[in-house]
Amino acid sequence: MDYPATSRSVTRVVRMIEVKERMREFKDALRRYTHLLKGGKIDLEKSVKIEEIELSLIEDLLKNQPVICRSRRDLQDLIGDLLDSGWIEEAMRKTSEGLNVEIDGDPKEALEAFLTGNVEKPEGKIALLVVQAIARCLAESKLEDNEIVEEITPICPVCGAESKTMVLERDGYYMVCPFCSYKWLVSRDKIRCPYCGNDNPVSLGVFSDRARRLGLVVCQECGATWRLVIDKSIKAPRILLPVISLGAEAYRQFIRDEMVRKPGGQQTTNTVVEGGGEEA
Repeated sequence: MDYPATSRSVTRVVRMIEVKERMREFKDALRRYTHLLKGGKIDLEKSVKIEEIELSLIEDLLKNQPVICRSRRDLQDLIGDLLDSGWIEEAMRKTSEGLNVEIDGDPKEALEAFLTGNVEKPEGKIALLVVQAIARCLAESKLEDNEIVEEITPICPVCGAESKTMVLERDGYYMVCPFCSYKWLVSRDKIRCPYCGNDNPVSLGVFSDRARRLGLVVCQECGATWRLVIDKSIKAPRILLPVISLGAEAYRQFIRDEMVRKPGGQQTTNTVVEGGGEEA
């Protein structure tokens, strides 16, 4: 009896079930929390399609490139290994077919275009999605092994992207990366500025509605602002939390008004903005 083959088959079935469950959670969260964007719009159909493609790529990475993915190398080295193995070229082909987008040229050139900031061409956009899937796979591997960095920074320790999203969890305040969805701990007991480390509540203002679901935080020490998911009952895949938090941008004008009204003054924590507070 071929036990190893049987074991691999069971693992594949489990992964397929997990992908379906993750897609169900993704769709449910999109429907449940879109209203928090307060007038902002999401292309639901496109978002679901992209998530299906990225989860498929992550599953393929774990199945066909497990040694490389679990090597704990940094993202740049991981991309290089996957490029040499031919996986990225095949992933770009699958992604372009899934989105019904034609791409021309060498995948290495497309990857270089993305890494240098050129995502206007179709090749660059396809490369972005493939690299994001790789980064998410790396981030998930680290979080599964409880490798959670504790650092005061808005820069993701995994992929280097800047995060403007903080999430209040049971044991502290975490930043969540909008690109790879890795999370890292900034403070355990109270809000702390991820830019300068300020944790003085007198100089940290949180603008939110009465429902206290989302907030926009301003640090008067360094001038930084970031979004805060306050409501712990918001249950959504981490990759969606930065999108959901965009609803807090509705309070940015109130920050400007407050700064004009009290220039150079101290802003108290927890400023309630009237006219919000929808419940899911």
